Amino acid sequence: MGIEQRPGVEAQPRTILGMPFPGLLGGGLWALAAKLVSQVAQLAAFIMAARLLTPTEFGFFAFTSAMAIFLVVVAEGGWAEYIMKSEENSRRWRQVAAVSLGSGVLLTAAGLAAAAVFYAYLGKHWEGGLLALFSLWILPSSLTAVYDGVLVNRGMLHRQAAIRIVAELGALSVTAAGLLAGWNVVALIVGRLTMQGLILCGSVAVVGWIAPSLPSRSFIGELLQFSRYILSNRMIIFLRSYSGTLAVGSFLGLSEAGYYRAAERIVAAFSELIGEPARMLAWIVFRRAHAEKPGAQGGAKGTAGVGNRFFPVLFAVAAPVYLGLALVSGDLVHLALGAGWAPAALVVGILAAKQLLLVPSYVTEPLLAIRGAVNRLPPVSLLNGAVSVSLVLITAPFGFVWVAVGQCIAAAIALATSVWLQARYGGIDWRRVLRNSGFVAIASAVMLVAVHYFKGVAGQAGLSALQSFLVQVLVGGLIYIPVLALSWKWVGVTMPHPAAEKP
Repeated sequence: MGIEQRPGVEAQPRTILGMPFPGLLGGGLWALAAKLVSQVAQLAAFIMAARLLTPTEFGFFAFTSAMAIFLVVVAEGGWAEYIMKSEENSRRWRQVAAVSLGSGVLLTAAGLAAAAVFYAYLGKHWEGGLLALFSLWILPSSLTAVYDGVLVNRGMLHRQAAIRIVAELGALSVTAAGLLAGWNVVALIVGRLTMQGLILCGSVAVVGWIAPSLPSRSFIGELLQFSRYILSNRMIIFLRSYSGTLAVGSFLGLSEAGYYRAAERIVAAFSELIGEPARMLAWIVFRRAHAEKPGAQGGAKGTAGVGNRFFPVLFAVAAPVYLGLALVSGDLVHLALGAGWAPAALVVGILAAKQLLLVPSYVTEPLLAIRGAVNRLPPVSLLNGAVSVSLVLITAPFGFVWVAVGQCIAAAIALATSVWLQARYGGIDWRRVLRNSGFVAIASAVMLVAVHYFKGVAGQAGLSALQSFLVQVLVGGLIYIPVLALSWKWVGVTMPHPAAEKP
């Protein structure tokens, strides 16, 4: 069954914090649940692999996965984002599917060719075999990007989330069975292939098969013009993500690189848990706000009005997660990885602070794409990437803790550039956003004081790492939520109803 154009009939919208977006809260909760399952599953696989694999085997996996992820990023282009920003048009979507299929086949061939070079000419049979297996991940990932774009465009976040939950659980089962059966690194790769295959099959079952249609030359030009900005940004993010581990390993050795990579992986789990749902919701809410008030000035007013409400809610969700992670990092690392990984705890806390600074950047890409200013993003991303990599190279010789501190400095610079981009080209009124976010600062400060106090009490009482961790999480949650609600009313958040914003 092929994809069908739906009639443009919408139900009477409900409002959330004054935003008339049907099912927005439900879709956001589904996306959050999917990301939670994903991170738990991936962390479970990571912990199991760290306990069962040798450092050499894990190094092989990191090496080949980095190359494969690079090819996947290129193959995915900006296909999903192009569909997310566009009005529903099945003919254009079929053309995007054709381009996606072509890029997937081309990059899969490139991966297999690189694997052949490693295997036949360089004599690295193990690396070549792993890279060949990983190359099978590229084509389904490229095709899945199209279906992800369609699901988000139609606001079907609950369907997308359900598919990913099933896929992640299936992948975890395969990975665990493979590790226990002695497949070693192959188990991790087969698990990823299983996940991608299940996501693609589930998406096709929900959306219908999007039959590729030969794209016109003008359409290819339009798509690639948009894609190059998205792809440039993704490539910069890719380099920033892997530069720290590579530099630490080069300057300080594999054990220090292991500590740093473990800390990065733990923080990344929480970052993706917040960032991915935030990005998907941003595509929906800002696109609808811009469409409701078309035109340069009208679109800016629409996005500004939504931003005044969207950003404070995002901060209210993100702040307790990252601040709490910094506070409980010691107990968390001990519980998850064991006592031998204790040096990673301090880095977890520092990197959590870094991610808190990067929260506004989660929505920069969808905001600028919808406002037609996505071309402003790559130069700023390149600047931020250059700063991040430069600080990695400068701080790596002094220890992996200093690398994390350097990344906090880079994040502060990235925060400043994100705010400038969103205000200048996205129409966001950051003065009002900050005023509306005052209640988050009050609740976070009270939570920090309370958790720190009870952490000391738990230490004096001689509680175990698990008991101390649970006490801190419980106290933080029980205090943060009611204080958040009370301070919201006390500060007096200015969130006018959309009806009041109409020109």
